[in-house]
Amino acid sequence: MAVTKTLIFSNITIANATGGAANTYPLHLTESATVTLTPVNDTVDDGQTLASAYDVSFSVSVYNTTLLSDPNVYADASTNPTLARIIFNPATGGQKLNVENVYINANRSFEGNRTAIVLTGSKRVTNAANGVIVA
Repeated sequence: MAVTKTLIFSNITIANATGGAANTYPLHLTESATVTLTPVNDTVDDGQTLASAYDVSFSVSVYNTTLLSDPNVYADASTNPTLARIIFNPATGGQKLNVENVYINANRSFEGNRTAIVLTGSKRVTNAANGVIVA
């Protein structure tokens, strides 16, 4: 039986949809990183349910405010959003997660006596294995 690795992240990388123009932001709050894959169920024969899609969502807080000027982060509603890729890079012995072709939204948070940037995003996929890529 395969054993999965821990999900402790040391930093995040934001890149364009093809993986280029990547920037790594090492000052994120480990406790605040979440990645969720939720099935969307439909009722079929005899009241049974089947997953028809999966909703992928993520949220992570970063102290590095320079990411607000990252072209792959949507922080200005007057500009056009671009699809991007967010990579949750693991700490030693951990597991890497990728969420691809997603709009990465940014907003400021003033909790905890520091200004943080909260990155969020969500999308719907039909294949659970392709929604969050585990490396």
